[in-house]
Amino acid sequence: MSDEFIKVATKEIQEDIHELEKTLSTCDSDDDLILNASKFQKHTHKIKGLAPMMGNDALGNLASLLDSVFKKIPTRSNVDGVLEILIGIIPSMTFLLNEPDSDIDKVVERITLIEKILN
Repeated sequence: MSDEFIKVATKEIQEDIHELEKTLSTCDSDDDLILNASKFQKHTHKIKGLAPMMGNDALGNLASLLDSVFKKIPTRSNVDGVLEILIGIIPSMTFLLNEPDSDIDKVVERITLIEKILN
């Protein structure tokens, strides 16, 4: 990919991560998370597609996992504890944007906890 594409894609992803963090900061409870799931999913879906195109597979994989989680949340009656776990995951997206070769195993473990709650 061209340097210009990577520059534009990086800026877009930074904006999406900022919107995720902003939405997360408005959530005081797991019920708020349910109400905002579609907002979260909109941004994770975009990152899921854009990050791999710029060579950042780790961020793309993380966004894909989160995208799947956010699609499930509105259909579940029990999301107790999910917000607390997400608070530790969303900030790692910025880290992965800047450090694309980082290991995401610990973050994936946290997402696995969310999936257990949702199933």
